[in-house]
Amino acid sequence: MKTRFWLLYVLPIFLILLFVAIMASGTYLKKPFGTQDRLLESVQTLEKNVEGKQWTAAKSQIDYAMKAWDKIVNRIQFSVERETIYDILGTLARMKGGVAAQDDKAIMEEIYYFYVLWDNLGD
Repeated sequence: MKTRFWLLYVLPIFLILLFVAIMASGTYLKKPFGTQDRLLESVQTLEKNVEGKQWTAAKSQIDYAMKAWDKIVNRIQFSVERETIYDILGTLARMKGGVAAQDDKAIMEEIYYFYVLWDNLGD
């Protein structure tokens, strides 16, 4: 009788609560957990580098940002819409291309678009 109670009531309720917690955790999971996943800080530094036309430092920052995004996406993939993940990846890729071409105007457009995507990530 106890096994049946657990299988019919406790286990389904626990699983539903677990899935709701996972789906609502995007805002928390996008925050940095260490030194290798500070994406927002990296993009903010990239913005300063682009404004100062420091292209070597900008290349270093966008490379770091791409690696940080790879770490973050593994955490948030179940709690964020796939389209948002692709939008952020596309924005980072366009920033990387802008740094390679040293096109400060294009990079700044992408940075501000990234900020909007980042603010809405997990909401």
